[in-house]
Amino acid sequence: MNFFQRIVRFFSPRRDAFLGPENRDWRKLIRQDVRRLPTDDLGRKRAARSRLPMVLALLFFGTLISTIFLSLGENPTAATNPVVTLKTDGFINLSAVQKVINSNAEGATREVSSIKRDLEMDPQILSAGVRRKPDGSLEVTLQERVAVARIASIPAAGPMVLRLVSPEGVLFNGNGYPEQAIRNLPEIVDYRTSGSGDKTVVEGIEIAGPFLLLARTSYANHYKQWKTLSMRDCFGAQEDSPGSNLRVTLRTQQQPPDRPLLTEIVFSTANWRNELILLSRLDIDNLLRRPGLTANAYVLKLSIQ
Repeated sequence: MNFFQRIVRFFSPRRDAFLGPENRDWRKLIRQDVRRLPTDDLGRKRAARSRLPMVLALLFFGTLISTIFLSLGENPTAATNPVVTLKTDGFINLSAVQKVINSNAEGATREVSSIKRDLEMDPQILSAGVRRKPDGSLEVTLQERVAVARIASIPAAGPMVLRLVSPEGVLFNGNGYPEQAIRNLPEIVDYRTSGSGDKTVVEGIEIAGPFLLLARTSYANHYKQWKTLSMRDCFGAQEDSPGSNLRVTLRTQQQPPDRPLLTEIVFSTANWRNELILLSRLDIDNLLRRPGLTANAYVLKLSIQ
């Protein structure tokens, strides 16, 4: 057999390789009524491994679909007019929050990070948390600054502005504060400032702020009687300087009428913590009822220098 005959035979049909009846069916060689399963351990392991890719594929696509569904729930366009709920530890109301949210053309449908950033631009808000629920509604959680005093300032143009002061010295408008709550705060007077607007800094507030906060939280019965806090003799960074003090005037209408009035208490800027402890231990009422007191009013100087 030469080379060309070999080539022809290689590509020609080889009927002689499949001897047998022409109507022979492979189904007759294998039982069709029973699904063959491996009976030994090795076969079962091989069968399980053969199904592993399909199981992994199903898990992958299931996770992918779930992720897409959840991401659609966080999509800012999930609701055209989302409901906004508010939780706060202060006085800011829902209408003020909605005003900030709607200041942007996209309103409540924009990204929650943008809403959070705009809310925290308000000096009254220490931190803001914004979460979009799967139904598209917004949940806003605010932590507000604590007001320990009020301060009246006269801007370069316009009428006098009353603002609230935090222990850190941050000035804010006090949105939502009841009028009575503002009147109950002591007013800072005789102060010096630097800067303007939201950047206004009250000189000596780094001492007066913690002083007022401690009095408000630990000596509330005394704090609620304070009317004003004079910063005239507060030298700020030179707190150890002789004569540097905080002068507190009292609400005399709350004092008993049958004894002399206590009109003012003087604290030193260096030792006011110890002086607050001393004040809490003094029996002011009995001291002012001692025989021999002839004046109508007295000043209590606690400054230890």
